[in-house]
Amino acid sequence: MNLKDTYIPQSLDAPERYLVFTGDELVAVVAPLLICILVANFLVGLLVASACLWGLRKFKQGSSLGRIVRAAYWILPGDVLRLKATPASHLRELAG
Repeated sequence: MNLKDTYIPQSLDAPERYLVFTGDELVAVVAPLLICILVANFLVGLLVASACLWGLRKFKQGSSLGRIVRAAYWILPGDVLRLKATPASHLRELAG
């Protein structure tokens, strides 16, 4: 076996990539692109998909997908995430 044919990852925590996107970036590109292709046209879909990708990368800058989950906890209604270990985000006073 030739050593040049072996892929050695730079770190163990490197996310799995599909083409040049991570999984969440792929969803952020493909979903708006498909919706805009069906509703409007391809050029509008490319513009919206690139804006979504730019926004997602800007939001995730320097952190992980957990930051999006924490933001969703505060923004979305409690029934969407269905977290059992945490109280609903609209409850501000929990004790007395």
